[in-house]
Amino acid sequence: MEWLKPYEDDDQFEDNLDSSVNFKIKKFIPESNVSKKYSILTEFFLLLGAQHSDGVTSLYVHNKIDTQLIEEIMMHFDDTKVVLENELPTEIMLSKPNQESLTLIRSKNISPITKDLFGTSNKEFDWRPVKLYKVLSEFIDKYDDAEFDKVLDCLKNTSPAPTTSLSLSSWTLKDSLKENLAIRYLAHKCKNLCLYIDDENNISTIKLDFH
Repeated sequence: MEWLKPYEDDDQFEDNLDSSVNFKIKKFIPESNVSKKYSILTEFFLLLGAQHSDGVTSLYVHNKIDTQLIEEIMMHFDDTKVVLENELPTEIMLSKPNQESLTLIRSKNISPITKDLFGTSNKEFDWRPVKLYKVLSEFIDKYDDAEFDKVLDCLKNTSPAPTTSLSLSSWTLKDSLKENLAIRYLAHKCKNLCLYIDDENNISTIKLDFH
């Protein structure tokens, strides 16, 4: 497939762990006046989280959790924890998507990119070694979606580094995958779009390098 090439992952990030930092994990309990709101962020993170029954999605914040994250994402998970460093929030851990929220999201028109990312059915993979491949954007037709730009901005703002990975459960490598709207969008929006592929052509993860 001319649109893929083997890729060497050379990410290097410094370990800034400070032994003087006081870590604490607290269960998120919303205030009584906070209500759920639905948006493209809601559907994206719900469907991401719904792929694996025991999956956890982490969002990283800089000492503050804004109202949008609470109303449009955190309120839609039944088990949400907040990691505090010296009493300030640094990470949100999302698990167990709320079934009522999921049902409502699935009854509406889902963003075509979200739908192409997470599909309508999931399959469980047995772990096996994977190889990393880069998507070559020059072979991919560009697809723009101003609404999904909000999701990409959120991913950039809640990742601990200029890269993030998304677990997948419905992708299999085939040449027609280059027509997938998520591929067409991300290949041109990110510096690098990479796929983790096993020896049975299952794609378990996509990796996004933002810059």
